[in-house]
Amino acid sequence: MRRLMLAVAVVTALLATVATPAGAAYAGGDGRLAFVRAKQIYTVTPAGGAVKQLTYAGRNVRPKWSPNGKRIAYLHRTPGGARDVWVMSANGANKTRVTHLGNVTAAATWSPDGRTLAFAAGDNPEFGQLTTIKSTAPFGVPKAIKGYLRDCTDCDPEGTDLAPIYVDRFVAWSPDSSTIAVFNHDDGQFDDVIYKYDVATRESHEYAATGADCCGYVDLSDLTWGPHGDFGYGAAATGELDGADPFVKLVYPGFVSVEGDRSPAPSPHGTRMAFVNSSAGGPKIYVASAAGGHRHIVTKGHQPDWQPLR
Repeated sequence: MRRLMLAVAVVTALLATVATPAGAAYAGGDGRLAFVRAKQIYTVTPAGGAVKQLTYAGRNVRPKWSPNGKRIAYLHRTPGGARDVWVMSANGANKTRVTHLGNVTAAATWSPDGRTLAFAAGDNPEFGQLTTIKSTAPFGVPKAIKGYLRDCTDCDPEGTDLAPIYVDRFVAWSPDSSTIAVFNHDDGQFDDVIYKYDVATRESHEYAATGADCCGYVDLSDLTWGPHGDFGYGAAATGELDGADPFVKLVYPGFVSVEGDRSPAPSPHGTRMAFVNSSAGGPKIYVASAAGGHRHIVTKGHQPDWQPLR
């Protein structure tokens, strides 16, 4: 591997890199939370009331609200193992299969105008290639995305040819539509890397990375954008940390995380954060202020996403 980073130093550096892009737009009011419990998708109010189950068949995970709050994209897995992107109405009606690939590896993220879904698909079950498709029928043919890889010490010459943008589990489209953030393992099993793909220039820049040759590693996960363009993710140090204790925390501007916080979901209004913490036994969804205070448990579950109201 080409990186050696102490886990504690990594997180300090990652916290310092979070920035707000210009032009990000206010997304609207705060609606219901979509979440996953026992491989099915539910919704609930932020106060924890009116829990409603939306899916029943197969395995359904990674719900993502459309920008107008009227639909949910999710990853559906059949009993036979085929994985595809589906969409449904906010109340669970009109379930529709979007892709017919069977090998989707990362759940979809919506473009800010709601017209396009970005996801990952490929024959390798660990990662796929960044791909887009229309979000409404007729969905058309999925389009694999290629870009110029920058900040690449192993490229010779660096990123001069278009190459696939590989994704491992997590992909998130910025609210100003300029950037798609993706997660991938770089050049080793324990090298976790976040890249930011510039939609206009087709350049893919390394944003944050960790390595594990000597001192443990930090897993990066659950990429997310806030309504004003703030970027965040989960960070979990679970290996040997050169004397430091393992940790699981959120990395997000202004949010004071406590041990065990993960899966950040900023509210559309920008004043609250939904997230998951399992410290009290089993995964539970919490809501807190944007700074991390006034925490309360909403319900049992994980993978929360917040409905925008416009």
